[in-house]
Amino acid sequence: MQLLKAQCPYCGREVETTIEHITGPIVCPTCEKPFEMEIPTTTVTSVREVSDASNPSKLATQPEERTLLKVHPVLFRAHPIGTLLVFAVSVASLYGLWIALAKNSTSEQSPSPNGTTIGSIDWILWISIAALIGMALLVFSWFLRSASITLTLTNSRSILRKGLISRDSSVVQHDDVRNIQVDQTIFQRLLGIGDVGISSSGQDELEIIVNKVPAPTRIVEMIRENQR
Repeated sequence: MQLLKAQCPYCGREVETTIEHITGPIVCPTCEKPFEMEIPTTTVTSVREVSDASNPSKLATQPEERTLLKVHPVLFRAHPIGTLLVFAVSVASLYGLWIALAKNSTSEQSPSPNGTTIGSIDWILWISIAALIGMALLVFSWFLRSASITLTLTNSRSILRKGLISRDSSVVQHDDVRNIQVDQTIFQRLLGIGDVGISSSGQDELEIIVNKVPAPTRIVEMIRENQR
């Protein structure tokens, strides 16, 4: 492995790297700022052979991709009316369960060999149990829908993944972003959610569309901040 030496344009310190790392930006290990180092335009002060046992933390390397944000579509704020319905039905069902169980505990019917009778199970109990199961299944379907969609922002690209078992991915490099759209109704602005669409310079249509994500304006700001 060959080492190349150059001077950091920011702090002036001597930077060492390998030939494999000069095809793109490298990070100065002293000031931690990235800069370009190319053989045709960079003066190489010295080259020496080093072993693989050299301490890699002392060498300039390619910038690592860092995850800045990972979001899913919101769970309850995406369904405000449905959330109120789930809450109301759940409270009514729990009250119905309490009424039915209290009635059964004071029932004067004779118990069956297994401790209860068919007549002692009030129809309110069955309706309450069915309603609770229905609300649980509804919330679980919201959770699966939210968990199956992930928008990940790194310091270099936006990644949209869909699916839990089989996954589809759409990727847009921040440097290639041509258009970012944020759609919010007045109600969504009050809830702090919105729809985000991202397209690159090579595409006429939006490549990434994710609906009802939290803080959509912050997502746009992070993408713009990481464009070179």
